[in-house]
Amino acid sequence: MPSDHRLHPTSILFAMAGGLKAFLLPAIILLLTTGRSSRAPSGSRGLGPGPWMSGWMPGDVEIANWQFWFLLFLIPSALVAVARYLSFRLQYEGTELVIRSGIIFRNERHVPYARIQNLDAVRSIAHRLLGVAEVRVETGGGQAPEATISVLHDTVFEEMRRRIFEGRARVVQGDVRGDAARTDTPAPTVAVVEPRTLLYLPPRELLLNGVIDNRGMVLVAAVYGLAWQAGLFRDVWGRLARGAFGPDFVRETMLMLAAGGVPSLTRIAVVLAGIVALLLLVRVLSMAWSWIRLHEFRLSRVGEDLRTQYGLLTHVTTTVPLRRVQMLTIRETPLQRLVKRMSLRVETAGGHGHGAPENGPKQPREWLAPLVRRDAVPALVREVLPGMELSALQWQPLHPRAFQRGLKPAALIAVATTAPMVGLLGVRGLLVLPFTLAWLGVVTWKQVQHMQWAATEDAVAFRSGWLWRHVTVAPVVKIQTVSCNESPFDRRATMATLQVDTAGGGPHRITIPYLARETAKTLYDRLATQTAQTAFRW
Repeated sequence: MPSDHRLHPTSILFAMAGGLKAFLLPAIILLLTTGRSSRAPSGSRGLGPGPWMSGWMPGDVEIANWQFWFLLFLIPSALVAVARYLSFRLQYEGTELVIRSGIIFRNERHVPYARIQNLDAVRSIAHRLLGVAEVRVETGGGQAPEATISVLHDTVFEEMRRRIFEGRARVVQGDVRGDAARTDTPAPTVAVVEPRTLLYLPPRELLLNGVIDNRGMVLVAAVYGLAWQAGLFRDVWGRLARGAFGPDFVRETMLMLAAGGVPSLTRIAVVLAGIVALLLLVRVLSMAWSWIRLHEFRLSRVGEDLRTQYGLLTHVTTTVPLRRVQMLTIRETPLQRLVKRMSLRVETAGGHGHGAPENGPKQPREWLAPLVRRDAVPALVREVLPGMELSALQWQPLHPRAFQRGLKPAALIAVATTAPMVGLLGVRGLLVLPFTLAWLGVVTWKQVQHMQWAATEDAVAFRSGWLWRHVTVAPVVKIQTVSCNESPFDRRATMATLQVDTAGGGPHRITIPYLARETAKTLYDRLATQTAQTAFRW
């Protein structure tokens, strides 16, 4: 039976808050840059709304008339928010979700339950206090969400999740019954499955992830930039300048070293202590960021869906159907390798990025498993790709002359990086070239040695990377296209490059370079035949 739902009344407030954030930075700049202009004479306000409003402002902030009218641009966003709240309707009709909106320009979208691949809910602190959630409905139709619904009451979102999952199960059950009717076999029933936890990250693992991920430098740079622009560091630097260590302390030390001088032990100790303190601060901030961002991270399997839940300030719930998984990527950084950890990410058709607004900037989805023990990876891979055994893959090397092919572009890079040094130092700059060539040669050798591929009846895999290692696996049933490319250099060396694309394009690609031409052709024919004989299922 059809059921209508409207947006929560607080959606007006959230829409106005979004518009306010868009105007907040320009408004602050305007107030700070022209806020200390000459005021009207004492006892005289002047004409217009600006001087009238200045009388209510604290301090000596002076608002001009044009600044006042600029702030009134928030009114259209408020009217749009009210119109969207009054016109929005969410309806469940049989096998599809119907979304209607608009008063003057009306929009109606029909989204079949079976096409919905991700159903995400984002709850900030304000959302949780008001008992609402921002819902993002993703299909395989593109990079942006099919619909961003802001905001729904928590009970309405839970009903949406239940109806969509039940509707999708009925579609699957109907397909199975149709196949059973054609084969005279009984159709299985769809049972309700309780969530089963696949991965839980306790605080210790979250802090370890912060140490490994190291996003603290971004936070340090952002906080320092804001504090510097606000003038908060002027007194601090002034006090330091009156002491032994001024703001030019590091620059003077570097100039002393460049001139061939030897700094004092005190100066060297201060520089090293500052570097160590900065590194520790960066790591601490990164640990705090990881703990806040991924607080109570839990990966669960609910029937044929993967569900992730995480976040302290902003609580995020995402759902990815297993049958929508196009590709699996396993990452291992040097620090992860040191503590025997890995990370897992899955790619879905059209779901490799999402943003809050439908036309706004996209942000990458969190890793399916931001941090997992190395010995637990095979079991987790079997949950995501049933029947996939990483230990059973027979890895094959690249062409024997792959190193020579990779060394040529490395030599060009070495020459290009040495040219500026020659311009600055003259002939002495050429002394950098042997060291650059040696380093890039070692990097190329290691990279080629760690590039290997594997192909089975069910999947194709490729691993690469020396320090930052990646293993990418694509099921054969998800392959859309297979291509074999030969550049002029490939033809001369009797080599070829194989590319495998899954649904969605873009990052959904495996590229295997420097293959022997015969090997590439054989693998291409095999994958193309398997793809043609396999029915693709969304």
